[in-house]
Amino acid sequence: MLRTQISLSEAEYEAAKQEAQRLGISLAELLRRSLRNALPVDQSKPWMQYAGMVESGNPQSSQSIDELVYGHKD
Repeated sequence: MLRTQISLSEAEYEAAKQEAQRLGISLAELLRRSLRNALPVDQSKPWMQYAGMVESGNPQSSQSIDELVYGHKD
């Protein structure tokens, strides 16, 4: 992952921080999601338009992705 720096007005920054908090995500993740939505979809990978759209509501879900995808093990 690359780091970059952007400049926001104070109002933009505060609104973005509040929205990130409302969604329960970091400001960086909010900005990444916003940028993904603004960029054109790579037509060679049409399934990528759905990447990151499914939310479980569990902030630890990435640690149990197999369980989410395949269900509970018996």
